[in-house]
Amino acid sequence: MRGGTGAATLVLANARLVPPLTDRGPFHRSAGVFDRTGAFCDLANIRRGDALELQPKQLDAVPPVKLAGRHLYGGQLNNHFGHFLCETLSRLWALEGAQGVDSILLLPRRNAAETVFQPYHTEFFALLNLPVPVKIVTEPLEVDELIIPEQGFGIGDLSTGIPAFRDWIARNLAPDIAAEGPENIYLSREGLGIRTGAALNETALAENLLINGYELFLPEQHSLPVQIARYRAAKKIVGVEGSALHLYGLVGHQNQQVGIIARRADLDASETIRRQIRAFCGAEAHVFSAILREWDLHDDPVRSSKSLAELDLPALGRAMAAAGLISSDPWPDSAADPSELLARIQRRTGRVFQEIARNGVRD
Repeated sequence: MRGGTGAATLVLANARLVPPLTDRGPFHRSAGVFDRTGAFCDLANIRRGDALELQPKQLDAVPPVKLAGRHLYGGQLNNHFGHFLCETLSRLWALEGAQGVDSILLLPRRNAAETVFQPYHTEFFALLNLPVPVKIVTEPLEVDELIIPEQGFGIGDLSTGIPAFRDWIARNLAPDIAAEGPENIYLSREGLGIRTGAALNETALAENLLINGYELFLPEQHSLPVQIARYRAAKKIVGVEGSALHLYGLVGHQNQQVGIIARRADLDASETIRRQIRAFCGAEAHVFSAILREWDLHDDPVRSSKSLAELDLPALGRAMAAAGLISSDPWPDSAADPSELLARIQRRTGRVFQEIARNGVRD
């Protein structure tokens, strides 16, 4: 059914919610929402780019726990900040105009990890001023009445968001937080640790941007209200592709210049963020691809977010100057040897990386 927003919702009586009971693989977990006949509800599936997170399973004969009342299905709780923003929040638009809702129900993405809220989860929900509590489903439930909205945001094709979600976020995400901070900020990934994907020569990148009047900002060292205030205040925002730019994309505005520095040569994630910024903020972000070499986990069957890149800093500086984000002064290259940095990360993490060829095929 489609309401006044034009977005789809489905209301199921005696709906079953089944959380994942095993952690087999990154996708296609045996979990989901089922109607009273035991049929899998496709509208409740979670899209993550081209992949679906959930797959139908045979319902257990064990009677589920009964949950009385009317509840909103919120989709999937994700501990990854970027995917939390893009997927966990994506159905909350349906709170607009919903009557008599007792709670929001989330399935954990993994049975061993997302069964409790992280501090930033609760901080973010508070910024949205949600009218009802959010609960994690950790055992099979049968719900008297379950409202299932369509997924209104995500990555890939969902990165522009449906109008109902964009409007709801604009009205409800921290409307009282005023813009405060410097005019030019660089969103650094250097504080995230060596287990996250990175540009190996980011220290030299940051030094070049500091010379050009940017202030270094490590988002994870600040509260969400401070991050939002900075993003609303800046006139120029540059960042290496990552989750911080997804948050900016929810609170930014059209009178800003934005640069996204790719750290993955396929550009899928960078283009997702660019489309989000255009749809939500009305700003045209520049995507800069200046990757000389890239390494990914050698035994990962899918493209990894943990990949490591060496950037061509002189070429990046020229492209950013042409876009009006910095002066035209030439950028020096990094003095650090990327091979030594790569070896250090492999020693400290126990991971093995393999170089990716320019056509995206691992060497």
